[in-house]
Amino acid sequence: MEKKWTPKRICALLIVILLVLMYVMTLVVAIIWPGNGSKLFALCLLVTVAVPVCAYLGIWIYTQATGKKTIASVPEIPGEKEAREASEEASDTDSDTP
Repeated sequence: MEKKWTPKRICALLIVILLVLMYVMTLVVAIIWPGNGSKLFALCLLVTVAVPVCAYLGIWIYTQATGKKTIASVPEIPGEKEAREASEEASDTDSDTP
């Protein structure tokens, strides 16, 4: 079975390659120029956290804009919709009585 190269898969692969290259470059710079190695490593740690957070936020914004279900969508709890409708009906009937 042939796997399709979807935009999501391509973006994920590019992010992994970016992070790996960033750490390799940090190692090379730390070996060649030891004075700034610790600052560069701290920057790499920050970017390692920032890239997935930004990716998740981008997916969440896409979900909100299009209404499609993605990994950032809040899962629906079984029976939640019925319970909400029942409570709305109960509050409507309570407000009708004086």
